[in-house]
Amino acid sequence: MTVVFDLDGTTIFKGKKMTAEVTHAIETLSKSRQVVFASARPIRDMLPVLPTQFHSFDLVGGNGAFTRQKDLIKTTEFNKEQVDLITNIIKTYDLGYMLDSQWDYSYQGDTTHPLYLGIDPLKTANNVHISELDCLVKAVLFTTDIEVIKKLEKADIAVNFHGAEELIDLSPTNISKRSAFESLNIPGSFTMFGNDTNDLPMFEVAETNFVVGNLVSDIKNATYITQTEVPSAILSLI
Repeated sequence: MTVVFDLDGTTIFKGKKMTAEVTHAIETLSKSRQVVFASARPIRDMLPVLPTQFHSFDLVGGNGAFTRQKDLIKTTEFNKEQVDLITNIIKTYDLGYMLDSQWDYSYQGDTTHPLYLGIDPLKTANNVHISELDCLVKAVLFTTDIEVIKKLEKADIAVNFHGAEELIDLSPTNISKRSAFESLNIPGSFTMFGNDTNDLPMFEVAETNFVVGNLVSDIKNATYITQTEVPSAILSLI
């Protein structure tokens, strides 16, 4: 059986690197189970918070907009009409934003925000003007304006709402962690460790779920655990 782990809020906390306890538990589990990491972060920002021994594992990034399997990174991009809509909304509403291409990015906003502080810690990418991005794979807008959300959803853009952080996370049409995970063609059932709304598509089809915290409720086949219980929950699968 495969075990899929979300990162932020599930196996890493407050943007810090994975603890020794969680690392040991996952490393021990990986000797008998296939391990996949699935995050809202692009691949670029997943690797710095993952212990090096996990860098060869299959990865899903950007809530499904990125996959990496056997060192091959694939992306699903917004189409031209969606890119035009997102950039027009940014200008019209004067929004802060974080836009990702396959590797480089464009950021405008509070440089003390936790999101910004987690961008490209290894400095392998460039923060460029929107017009210089060769494509748009993932977007974060610093707003929770219902009017903006309705315009985006009308254009078939997937919107993940993060009210506590006052931002929305955007992905191309029909893209989710679930769709990306399925594209990896890993046989058999899986167990999911997650904590929030962008994990819901995975929770829906997992054989077993472990939910960290209380941001989502009524998840089927779920065991709710606290941050400190994560290592023991992982080891319980061995």
